[in-house]
Amino acid sequence: MKHYLLFLLPLLAYTGSAKAQTVYSEKKPYIYTPQEVEQGGFMLLVNKVYRLPQGYVPRDLQYANDRLLCAKENTFLNATALDCLEQMFFDAKTSGIELIFFDGWREEALQQRYYDNKIKEKGYNLATTLVAPPRGSEHELGLAADILSTVHQMRDGHFALTSTGKWLISNCWKYGFILRYPQNKIEKTRFLFEPWHYRFVGVEEAKKITQSGLCLDEYVEKR
Repeated sequence: MKHYLLFLLPLLAYTGSAKAQTVYSEKKPYIYTPQEVEQGGFMLLVNKVYRLPQGYVPRDLQYANDRLLCAKENTFLNATALDCLEQMFFDAKTSGIELIFFDGWREEALQQRYYDNKIKEKGYNLATTLVAPPRGSEHELGLAADILSTVHQMRDGHFALTSTGKWLISNCWKYGFILRYPQNKIEKTRFLFEPWHYRFVGVEEAKKITQSGLCLDEYVEKR
């Protein structure tokens, strides 16, 4: 039923003969083909090990600034994800919470700049737990949304303690989003806790992932 099940790779993939083994890692990542990206849909796993093809630009991006309160100009997101995000913003407002769409789709060149600048600022080991490498960011996929509030506009761990942060963690799945980098999954995701970063996977899968207690990396591996 789910196309992504047709091609998701195990951590050990065989090439050539049965004796030849290719181990994919952060230093030697697997690069998806454009066809695999399309087949993966909303459940495509993108991280430090599984990366997008060079120059990839997602289809179905939609302009968000005329629909949501955005932190910057020219903010885009996948059309379906944006529809769901708009409903989330509306429902949050009825609960007295004013959300801000802080960041959405990024082009590869911008992700490269973020990555390089963070390494210069923090050093490689810390920087790579804070910013994904180019083509390894869900923002480049067009399915990631950084969400904050009018009363807390800092992307930091304290956001999780605010009423907005708590509301998002409890309700995001109803709109097809998951908290992508949970505090108790750092060893698995290889990223520090990001209570502002939400990934769209669709309502059905978001509910299953949330109920499972798994992060996306674990959930995909177990399918």
